[in-house]
Amino acid sequence: MLVWWIVAVVIAVAAGAAIGYLSVGPLLNLVTRLSTVKNGPWGTSLAAGSVSANPYLRAWIARHALLALRKEETIYFSAYTDEDGQPLRGECDYRIEGRAPDARWWSITAYGEDDFLIPNEQGRYSWGSTEIALDEEGRFTIYLSRTPKPGNWLPSGEARRLCLSLRLYNPGPVYYDRQSLKTVELPRIIREG
Repeated sequence: MLVWWIVAVVIAVAAGAAIGYLSVGPLLNLVTRLSTVKNGPWGTSLAAGSVSANPYLRAWIARHALLALRKEETIYFSAYTDEDGQPLRGECDYRIEGRAPDARWWSITAYGEDDFLIPNEQGRYSWGSTEIALDEEGRFTIYLSRTPKPGNWLPSGEARRLCLSLRLYNPGPVYYDRQSLKTVELPRIIREG
């Protein structure tokens, strides 16, 4: 009788651990999505990097290896889709275009589905405000693709799924207002072809 009881306890603990492990990812994504402010394909949480971040947001940040600075210093936007709501895919070509954001420094970085930088021969993982070519109106275009493009090219390498991160360091006050975040101009992500 004792052996059956021990076997039942072991099975219950194993089943509970498996259910917990398999459900934590979707739960973290759901809770984080619900607290995200959306603007086109971009999303952010004003709680990232603040003491008001709930445990789910903190766990999501830790899971995705984001070393979030204090929100007074940096705001992070993530995009997993293009302007049409389609998932960003490595085999597609994209044009990321917009006006230079109001920030002391900013960058746009591409990541693969594993949340790591995408290996490529050029060693190019992002474009930042101090190196990107702007036109006479202060606008930029970044080409995200597997094949080389003239100008600001960001290689997508062999990644299947992509994520873009827009970081704004010491951004202007409009980025700290939840309502303004929904309408402030952010770069557009346009699938080509």
